[in-house]
Amino acid sequence: MDNSQFDLHAQMEDVHWWFRARREIIFDQLSRHVPPGEGQTIAEIGCGTGGNLKFLQEHFQVVGTDISPEAVAYASARVGCRVLLGDFREQLAGRWGELDGVVLLDVLEHIDDDTRFLADLLGSMRPGAVLLLTVPAHAFLWSHHDVVLGHKRRYCARALRKLWEGLAVEELFFSPFNCLLFPVIALKRLLAGNGAPGKSDLAMPAPWLNSLLYQIFSAERGLLRALPLPFGLSYLAILRKR
Repeated sequence: MDNSQFDLHAQMEDVHWWFRARREIIFDQLSRHVPPGEGQTIAEIGCGTGGNLKFLQEHFQVVGTDISPEAVAYASARVGCRVLLGDFREQLAGRWGELDGVVLLDVLEHIDDDTRFLADLLGSMRPGAVLLLTVPAHAFLWSHHDVVLGHKRRYCARALRKLWEGLAVEELFFSPFNCLLFPVIALKRLLAGNGAPGKSDLAMPAPWLNSLLYQIFSAERGLLRALPLPFGLSYLAILRKR
């Protein structure tokens, strides 16, 4: 990811509608399978600038890892948990038996060999542990936003599910999300073409609009408790290691 994006993420992720609502949806889904409490330990792989860790540490014991020194520096300054610099396979060695869950939030799209990455992760987790992952959806929405963020791809449902096909996991839940705002955001991206070169879509809207977008997106928490959504800008999957 472009280093300038770390600055933007650190400045906005506590208040921006997308980050706030997404964290709440992720926590709501994760807590269905890993009940919150001091005895439960969660690792975030690819923790970025620490916004998710900051939220999750209110409910779990947490540890974060990231391969970016800039991201780890930001995260370490913001959270009270351990944030480890380096490849998760090395940094979490010897810790897997302690982990009740792992979150991998918009990370796989940055990885060249996403199949091997996910197989190594799931192979390391202890039986019974839960993995919650999210990725951006739909190749037709590819734009300069993806380029600036360092994405290698956007996923379709079949390609994403193929990553854990044949592995020792049980799929507990799978759904698109960011559904309610999908028509507006998708139309905006399609009309704008690839967008402005060298720029992402991340920007702070006016307070009233930020509040409105947050309320719309966060309303999906209740919908996702009832059933998978029909479409969305991202996919969310929850897997349990057999």
